[in-house]
Amino acid sequence: MPLSYSYTNFDDSDKELSNFAKALALPVRVAIIRIIIEHNNVVKREMLYEIPFNIETINKHVAELKNLGILKVYGIKGNVNYSIDESLFDQMAYRFSLLFKSARHLFVQHINTDYKAEEVEPAANIANSIPSSGHFGVFISQYRNSLNITQQVLAEKLGIEAEGLNQVEHGEIAFSPEKLMLLANALGIAPAVLKREYYSYRIAELVDESGCNESLLDSAKEKIHLIHAG
Repeated sequence: MPLSYSYTNFDDSDKELSNFAKALALPVRVAIIRIIIEHNNVVKREMLYEIPFNIETINKHVAELKNLGILKVYGIKGNVNYSIDESLFDQMAYRFSLLFKSARHLFVQHINTDYKAEEVEPAANIANSIPSSGHFGVFISQYRNSLNITQQVLAEKLGIEAEGLNQVEHGEIAFSPEKLMLLANALGIAPAVLKREYYSYRIAELVDESGCNESLLDSAKEKIHLIHAG
């Protein structure tokens, strides 16, 4: 992670978390990150100009976030896309969740409420907590219920109708991959992990629909190697 360190009397984990927080400590930078996430982690620079700052200021902050390793840039001049570094955000979200989790007992001692700090599960731990299911819609339903989130609340966070979410959970319509980042935020799942789950279900469904056996997967792996080699 290319964030610079200013102090030497703290461990690397604390310094990285502090530098990450400082890198996002301006509203314009939070707005840049939010817009990228809302567009499924890929935007063109022009899409960021809806932020109420002048273009020079936005370009400056985009460049600084890129230099800090928070933003990634793809494409060529005239057709450039920006995205956040998902692995970095997964790592930082996990560290923040550990920090807040360690302080939870303080809130419980001093506040008479059912307050529960939100957590984002890391890729290394979530595999054991993800329920098995027949399709991705069932996965959403089971995970949503485990968090006591209603269909209406989750649908609002995804920007869809509750009836549409109900159809997804019953396998009547497919879940839109454009909503994966919003779903990850709503369920507190690391985006990279949720993306892996979604596409693993899709691949399984395609194999089943094709009538082919698992040899199709071996063939697909070979094609992937060829794509990357080319």
